[in-house]
Amino acid sequence: MEVKGTFAREEDIRIYRQSDLEETELIQRLIKLRWWAPTLIAAAVGLSALGGLHDRFLPLLWAAGYILGYNLLCYRMSLRLAAAPGAMPPDWQRSVYWQSGLDCSAVFLLAYFSGGISSPLSFLLVIPIIVVASRMVPRAAYVFTAYVLAGITLLAVFELAGWLPRRFMILPPKTAATAGYLAPFLFDLLAIWLAVVAIAWLGVSMSNTARKKNRMLEGLCGSLMHLDQKFQRLFSIIQTIGSTTNLNQVLNIVSSQSAAAMNVQGISIKLLSEDGNYLRYVAAHGLPDAFVGEKLVDLRKSPLNRRIIEGEPFITGNISAREMFQFGEVLAEAQIKSVLFLPLSREGKVIGILGAYCILPDRFNDEDVSYFSLVAELVAIALENTRAYEAVQKLLTERSWYLLRVAHNLNSPLADMLSILDAVRGGCLGTLNQEQQEYLRRLDRLSRQMLMLVNELMTLAKSREEKKTGAVKSTQPEVLARCIRRTFQERAAEKNIAFSVAADADLPLIKGDQEIVEQILGNLVSNAIKYTLADGTVSVKLSQAAGMIRMEISDSGIGIPRADRSSLFTEFFRAENARAVDKAGTGLGLAIVKEYVEKLAGRMLVESEEGMGTIFVVDLPAAMHAKGGRHDSGATS
Repeated sequence: MEVKGTFAREEDIRIYRQSDLEETELIQRLIKLRWWAPTLIAAAVGLSALGGLHDRFLPLLWAAGYILGYNLLCYRMSLRLAAAPGAMPPDWQRSVYWQSGLDCSAVFLLAYFSGGISSPLSFLLVIPIIVVASRMVPRAAYVFTAYVLAGITLLAVFELAGWLPRRFMILPPKTAATAGYLAPFLFDLLAIWLAVVAIAWLGVSMSNTARKKNRMLEGLCGSLMHLDQKFQRLFSIIQTIGSTTNLNQVLNIVSSQSAAAMNVQGISIKLLSEDGNYLRYVAAHGLPDAFVGEKLVDLRKSPLNRRIIEGEPFITGNISAREMFQFGEVLAEAQIKSVLFLPLSREGKVIGILGAYCILPDRFNDEDVSYFSLVAELVAIALENTRAYEAVQKLLTERSWYLLRVAHNLNSPLADMLSILDAVRGGCLGTLNQEQQEYLRRLDRLSRQMLMLVNELMTLAKSREEKKTGAVKSTQPEVLARCIRRTFQERAAEKNIAFSVAADADLPLIKGDQEIVEQILGNLVSNAIKYTLADGTVSVKLSQAAGMIRMEISDSGIGIPRADRSSLFTEFFRAENARAVDKAGTGLGLAIVKEYVEKLAGRMLVESEEGMGTIFVVDLPAAMHAKGGRHDSGATS
């Protein structure tokens, strides 16, 4: 409740500040307009001197001086109010009220000095009436109108009784005894009365209409802001679903965002057990600790939850019927008055219940049910996504484990078979003829291909099985460059390929174990040499780019057909032109490279044209804590 009060106070302050600005602008406009009155009066008196009537117009200068004097006071008052940090609308409205009263008194003087109530200047009274009617509440506007009517009536009575000397501008006034004087006099007074009352009534009516429309507009703006906040929460939930795969984290974020969006005390998420007999609380936000943990709801003892599971929403503003709730006592202690329960369903299958709890009675309506239904659908999607992700991860783990076991079981027999082949080819069983030697050579080549496949399967399985443990190791770029040069320069020379490895000076360490980084680069360099024909070129360049260490491997080889690029990193895939160049190959090298690059949070780019060569660009994060001159235990030569 204190939060709601705080919001109300902040809203009041915002409205006061807006009203402050509006009243300030009005007062400034009135003051600026008022400066013109003494100037125009003085100009009129000056012009009257040309017609020899200055003695009749001269008294108007008293009214001009009066206007000039109180306008100076109003100007100083406006400066004080503008400088006061605590000035609120009542202060400004009071200033407008008093200034309008002073304006009326100035009009009374002008009317008196220009011929009494018969003077055309009397109708200037409508100006302050309009200002007050548009800025004040109706009661204040009508009080002010009464003041104006009383003032003009007193002026008329004093003039008629002779208590004030009658003034005239051009024509001499008629005496009280002059025939026909009283009727026009009363007619002028009645005309002023009708004008003042009509203007006041119209001003108040228009002001009331404007206020109602403003209130309606403020209400619509408030509703739009509330809807915007709700949709922002929904968007946040959608972002959570798309970016988080941990079930508990998704449930906690979704429940907290839902509670904030609906402005309720708490949110609960219950999931149905596999046998369909129990509901388990998997998330609870803003609720007592009794709801947190492995709390089970027995559906056989809860007809309410059975109805919800069957697809019937439940809403109540009074939970005094505790027999309907297995945790009714806990809700009563938390002062929960209203609840809303909706089934969580996905593809026609109910998987749980989403609940909203509020301390206010009769809190939920049809609009809340509609919005909460959207939330329930998102929660169900989040649950299905995380479950699907967990299932996929489990399958990947099982597949990696299976690959690792199969590869491990094949590795030893293959190694023993190659050892026996080496012994037989060496003559341990006697001299072999040329045909036997050829058969054993083919068998040795095929066995080594199979051993290479088994070893790469083991590497791929291990890359998916490895978890980040301990300190993150790093690799020194210069050491990596020397290892690659030493490993592949002889193989390149055998094919008469120009091979070069270069690394920029003072490169930061690469964030990653050298064994993994070397395997990434080694696989790419090995492929480049394998698929580059004699007299070609293969170059390796290590540089720094936007906080990353860039490894660029370019060759003048056979290139990659455009149709095969989308499958390039698929396991066991080899491009058709690659198979034509070298039948031996597993199709696992680039898959391993992709696994390791993703594991190190790097990125990879391939540019290639068939027959024009290939460029692989791999960017790996730099270890910013050290430079190339120092390395840890992970960077060994």
